[in-house]
Amino acid sequence: MSSKTLSKVNIHNVYGRSYAATNNRAVLLINLGSPRSPKVKDVASYLREFLMDERVIGLSPFWRSVLVKGIIVPFRAKRSARNYSYIWDEEQEVFPLVHHSALLAEALSEQMKRPVGLAMRYGTPSMDDTLLELSQLGVKEVSVLPLYPHYTRSSFETAAVHALDRLSALGLDMELSVMDAFYEEEAYNRVLVEQVRRHLPEDIDRLIISMHGIPVSHLMPPCRSHNGETKHCIHSHHTPQQRATCYRLHCETSAERLRQGLGLPESKVELVYQSRLGNHEWMRPYFIERVKCFAGEGAKRIAVVCPGFICDCLETLHEIDVEYRRDFMHTGGHQMTYIPCLNSSPELVEALSEIIYKHEKRL
Repeated sequence: MSSKTLSKVNIHNVYGRSYAATNNRAVLLINLGSPRSPKVKDVASYLREFLMDERVIGLSPFWRSVLVKGIIVPFRAKRSARNYSYIWDEEQEVFPLVHHSALLAEALSEQMKRPVGLAMRYGTPSMDDTLLELSQLGVKEVSVLPLYPHYTRSSFETAAVHALDRLSALGLDMELSVMDAFYEEEAYNRVLVEQVRRHLPEDIDRLIISMHGIPVSHLMPPCRSHNGETKHCIHSHHTPQQRATCYRLHCETSAERLRQGLGLPESKVELVYQSRLGNHEWMRPYFIERVKCFAGEGAKRIAVVCPGFICDCLETLHEIDVEYRRDFMHTGGHQMTYIPCLNSSPELVEALSEIIYKHEKRL
């Protein structure tokens, strides 16, 4: 059970419905999603939907089904359910990711005076229900914002493609405009730096910037070399089109901007990747390996921030703040500070509205 009770929030598909009478333009926020509850059956159902996505596991449908339904889900569902139960808010009956996504959509609708839809790529609120409700409100133009600062095919791309595919399948008379990954936007970087600075102890030995890892095979071939070394991404010198979809470049750029914004020397900042699944080569360095080395290298007081996650979730609140904290302390660490995600903060609401307006001016 979560140690902190979340504030009350009502989960809807669309917030700010009343604004549709005067504004037929809306925003659609898309996040990953969470299981319906921490019950094993709900977690298993969520894992099946998530892992059967061809952009997450790039096997043929047959072998993907064998792997997911025959091996991964049967062996992981019970353990994952235990982990999910740790972050579940029993009073509100909601997971933090869904909770903060809903608060964010609600606040953004008030900030921008227009309807804001909320859909999860997996789970609820569903894409179909949200698109249908926006259409029924008379919305004609929708700015689509996947809540991922960086581009990967297994997060940003699958969310955007899913929205477009479902719009076509439903035959709705609306135009969707998908926004770019916003890792370079000044408004986002400004509030991220402010968030880290607020929570960063003065006496830390190292700031760990943890990004969600992906298989190296998901990177474009030139970016697979020098895995584990920073500042080697070939696309840092290439065209905007190539830069727009290079996850490695996005992560390295975000980490460097955050370091510079905080005024920290390179020796006190390290970029790592978390959440590896399976035995294939993923982006390095692996946090799960590095966390056991920090204390031995003299970094006994660390802080961890996860800029790739807008809302706190299982990967931040349990994997990082429970599992990796335990590993760090067991290997000689003295203090680990986990820095919360931006979640549904007023500063993030302001930044996202600024980014959305900027996008719409270019249309």
